[in-house]
Amino acid sequence: MRLDFLNTRQLTYASSCAGSEAVHTYTVCAGDRVREFARTRGSGFIKQSYLATLMVDPTVKATWDAGIASGDIIMVPKTSGSYDPGTPKALPGFGDLLESYGTRQMKLSFNDPDYVDNYAFYNEITDRTDLVPFFRTSSLVQIFDTAATIVASDPVADDLEAEVIWNVVCTVVSKNLPSKHALATIADLFNPTS
Repeated sequence: MRLDFLNTRQLTYASSCAGSEAVHTYTVCAGDRVREFARTRGSGFIKQSYLATLMVDPTVKATWDAGIASGDIIMVPKTSGSYDPGTPKALPGFGDLLESYGTRQMKLSFNDPDYVDNYAFYNEITDRTDLVPFFRTSSLVQIFDTAATIVASDPVADDLEAEVIWNVVCTVVSKNLPSKHALATIADLFNPTS
């Protein structure tokens, strides 16, 4: 009887640590696989206070439009750059686990070619602690879940033909990678016509 109680208790602990049972999918025919192409092609920031509103459904254009109109979303529509997901921090393990994992330090780097008119914006943004970055790749918009530390700089090369642009590095510390959402319904936000 005592042994049965211990087994039940162990099963309860095991199931509570199992996670969400996410399912991996596999495309049998390589030609049918959807490919995502790199580069931070567009970027921006969401005020932390607006993030929950946007995340109800990040593919609804009206929510993006409202956030942009209110100043809760800042678009930097045409960028270049990269994203480094970092590595989860190793923490001490307990029991039979060698180690466990905590947060990861991720870096989003993007370059903004709109240099001359953005001095005030990038000078001020370095002190902000309420901005959550996002970026787009070829068909996805990727949104972080927490605010970033942001450093903007404008290096000038010793090159008569080099362009001066803003270099922005956003450091995000979170356990979660950025969430991925289809870009199709909001793609025109990254291709402004006026």
